[in-house]
Amino acid sequence: MAGVLADEQLAGRLQLRPRAVMVSSEVLTHDARRRVEAAWGTGVLFEQYAATEGAGLAAECQQHRGLHLFEDLTIVEVVDEANQPVPPGTFGARVLLTVLWSRTQPLIRYELDDSLRLSPERCPDGRATRLIDAVQGRTEDTLRLSGADGHVVAIHPNVFHHVFDGLAVGGWQVIQEPEQLRVLVAEPREGFDPAALSASLRAALVHQGAQAPELVVETVGAIPRTSNGKAPLIRALRADPQALEP
Repeated sequence: MAGVLADEQLAGRLQLRPRAVMVSSEVLTHDARRRVEAAWGTGVLFEQYAATEGAGLAAECQQHRGLHLFEDLTIVEVVDEANQPVPPGTFGARVLLTVLWSRTQPLIRYELDDSLRLSPERCPDGRATRLIDAVQGRTEDTLRLSGADGHVVAIHPNVFHHVFDGLAVGGWQVIQEPEQLRVLVAEPREGFDPAALSASLRAALVHQGAQAPELVVETVGAIPRTSNGKAPLIRALRADPQALEP
């Protein structure tokens, strides 16, 4: 939504002058950040990472070097598939969340299907809290495709972010279906080329070691939203990964 408002500002249909823009709920792509900063200035955007179960968990400061964890309120453990800690600089498979402030419903090592990467650096602002340097999205948004070597390949959301960032569209969504990937594109602008998008996606998937499935690009008026108002960028097929084995 921040990207949509920024586009309206850049088109001259809005005249907002925010001192700060805070975003949360969905993955903030590099392209969305670029559009917001083009509309309202560098340094105005502050990303926040939150969860219903633990409220706000981290947020950017004025340095914009990552998201400070609120470690006086929660304990955030970034772990692998076996619930073992992963080192800074590595994406985890999930988060184990312990909430320190909730007396009504205590949560201890509550599992969140989020993939985060902790920064190996500390913020130059002097705060002692650890930094999240990237939020990749929910691990349930990871696609599992048949690989060129006969094994299942995990395709993380970032692969699609890199392809779509800077593309002349107002929104997008990748939907995994049994025999194809359906790509929804909303509000394509001048210069958008569906064939070029398909080629870029196919090359990105092959680069990850996957056998690129059939790709179908559809132009829609708006990206469909879930019952809670979100428009997920990736909708992965819920199936047994072994079924993908040849």
